[in-house]
Amino acid sequence: MKKILLSLSMIALVAAVIAGATGAFFSDTETSTGNTFTAGAIDLGVDNHSYYNGVLNEGTTWRVDYDLSKNEQGEPETHQFFNFLDLKPGDWGEDTISLHVKNNDSYLCADVTLTSDDDNGLTEPESNDGDTTGGVNEGELADAVNFYWWADDGDNVYEEGENLLPAGPLGNLSVDETATVTLADSQTNIWGDQGPLPGDTVRYIAKAWCFGDTTMTPYTQDGQGGTASNGPDDGRPVLCDGSQVNNVTQTDGLTADIAFRAVQSRNNGEFLCDPQVVSHDD
Repeated sequence: MKKILLSLSMIALVAAVIAGATGAFFSDTETSTGNTFTAGAIDLGVDNHSYYNGVLNEGTTWRVDYDLSKNEQGEPETHQFFNFLDLKPGDWGEDTISLHVKNNDSYLCADVTLTSDDDNGLTEPESNDGDTTGGVNEGELADAVNFYWWADDGDNVYEEGENLLPAGPLGNLSVDETATVTLADSQTNIWGDQGPLPGDTVRYIAKAWCFGDTTMTPYTQDGQGGTASNGPDDGRPVLCDGSQVNNVTQTDGLTADIAFRAVQSRNNGEFLCDPQVVSHDD
């Protein structure tokens, strides 16, 4: 009987070994490592080359900066396109702004907001010329300072073949109202290119202002764009006539914000800087 049980145990052990052996299969494993998603980036840099009455104005000129709210040390700072505190009729200025977009093709828009238009009191000359108001948001200066924008080639001068954009006095805006200037969107490109601004390239837009009236007649194109060596200080100024400005603007002040927006173009083929508002009748 013991021999029979021993034989049965041996048979069971052999069967277990055989069963275990049949559970092994040929196999191979291939592994792809380091699979990664990284979000792209759009970083808009702005620099400004600024003239006041034909002279380079250091206070409103800066090199390309990707954060206009901070200086090189990361401290709060404000870059200003205009900061002129003693205007006289006939004064004028010109800025050529370069726009740099890192990494990705982008649409570009400019937003101009009138943030104040104050009278700062009522002087006798103002009153004698018909001004009857003297308070906050009651100024006349915004109606007398005219602005002009164009697609520049980088030399600080409005020349033949450069696209002059619709503009006018900031007084066309109410306080806290914003006007949008389309630079490049899905339908418009002021530089004559097709589509958005290619990443890692530079485009120039110029802004001129006149405390009075001017006809923006283009100078002869000299083909030296991007050098800024033949600008208003080289004999090609903005011709500004202040003879029709009277005393109602005395002591008045205005402030404005100018913002540039870069918006991704990929997968965004219908983007508009200033989309139309469509009303639907019930």
